[in-house]
Amino acid sequence: MAPTRREKLGQVVTAAGMAAALPSVWQTVTHITDDTYRAPEVRDGAGHVQYHMAREALITAGSLAAIGIGVLAGPRRGRPLWGAMAAAGAGFAAAMWSGGPTTGVWAPNEKALAVHIASTTGLATGIWLLRPERGSR
Repeated sequence: MAPTRREKLGQVVTAAGMAAALPSVWQTVTHITDDTYRAPEVRDGAGHVQYHMAREALITAGSLAAIGIGVLAGPRRGRPLWGAMAAAGAGFAAAMWSGGPTTGVWAPNEKALAVHIASTTGLATGIWLLRPERGSR
């Protein structure tokens, strides 16, 4: 089955959303070994914040891998794989925006806010475009 125009556009927009997320992902990865992200007063140990950064980086890698697999599947992508892509994309975006309601800080600076907006918009739009046709499996 040949890819449709919507399929091709969805692949490009999703890939652009993934690429837009990379600065944020890299920032998280660099925090893992950054001693300024140690919190000596934390009851679970000074490195506990860094542990959470490592966990976040690994969860993000899994989410982006699931989305990437769905993109690469092309027109053979069925509803279950698309559902996994949508769930991974929603979870990734929710985590990215979770700071606002929990801490009152939506992004640490304007560049980070632009990264959040670009990646969320690209992933949401691209994954929506890649949805299977009605009645498909």
